[in-house]
Amino acid sequence: MNKEVFNELYHGFETAYINGAVASNVFYKPQFVSNNYREGKKVLSYIEDELLTCDHFQISVAFITMGGVTPLLQTLKELEKRGIAGEILTTNYLNFSEPEALYKLHSLKNIILKMYDVEKGNDAFHTKGYIFKKEEIYHIMIGSSNMTSAALTCNKEWNAKLVSTDRGEIVKEVLEEFWQLWKSDCTLEYDDFIDVYEERYRIIKKQRKIARQEPIPSLEKYLLQPNDMQVGFIRNLRQIIKSGEKRALLISATGTGKTYASAFAMRELGFKRVLFLVHRGQLARQTKQSYERVFGSDVSMGLVGAGYHEYDKNYVFATIQTLNRKRHLTNYKPDDFDCIILDEAHHSSADTYQKVMNYVSGK
Repeated sequence: MNKEVFNELYHGFETAYINGAVASNVFYKPQFVSNNYREGKKVLSYIEDELLTCDHFQISVAFITMGGVTPLLQTLKELEKRGIAGEILTTNYLNFSEPEALYKLHSLKNIILKMYDVEKGNDAFHTKGYIFKKEEIYHIMIGSSNMTSAALTCNKEWNAKLVSTDRGEIVKEVLEEFWQLWKSDCTLEYDDFIDVYEERYRIIKKQRKIARQEPIPSLEKYLLQPNDMQVGFIRNLRQIIKSGEKRALLISATGTGKTYASAFAMRELGFKRVLFLVHRGQLARQTKQSYERVFGSDVSMGLVGAGYHEYDKNYVFATIQTLNRKRHLTNYKPDDFDCIILDEAHHSSADTYQKVMNYVSGK
């Protein structure tokens, strides 16, 4: 480090930490970065300025939305033209980041985008850090601002701008943490995460909308979201149907959520009328309750069996002991159902199941 840079850093630290009346170069001065509309201050403006003057950048934030990306796009495209590269690390924590925003960032040739999988890592991820390098000097903003519109422009956000040379202890610790997360086995390349993340994001968004429509919103219903197996099943089932196949089999261990997997799949694939066959009345009731948590009030659901005869509902949960009898089965036309689900599929070779399967044929 030459003497001039040393003196600039000294005066910048003196202004920031000892005497605010001391004049110093803002480039070398640590700062408090926040939004204050009365003074015209925005975190966004600080990030834009840093991006336009850096020669490399790294960002690690939990949440990214179009509202946060859009005002930065012109700046990021300018960096793309100039060949200024950067790495951006985000997460599937709470499934909050918007797929469209991730597409935009990935489309820029100078940016590598990765996602930390909190389920795989079995931990939360809530970092908010922006790292800008200019020759031997690092500016690091760490605080509370995600890459969202509110966080960058109007929320009460507290961030600290740290200034250091590339030999400083803080820089080394921050970069070590960033690269540790970046290279983690729990961190996914864009092509490895985007399809599954987009599917899950869409399902959760729809689920929360349904939960809010109830007269008394259900927290249980609002928080319900598909796990990895369920998302994978839905994507695979969509492909199976698209290829023209008429049947599919889901094999998954007890307790992994096969019932919810089927419910999310029926909703996402848009089936209007469904028959769900089980071998016990208690299972029919439990399955109906699970489906009611996934669907809104627009879909009527009923039981056939265990003393119930609710034939005319959109979604029918029936026991095989009841439905295989002619007086119950003939309440339906063979093509009444869009889809038929057989619970515990190994039972399907039994005569009772075969009788129903030979009569009804899901579209």
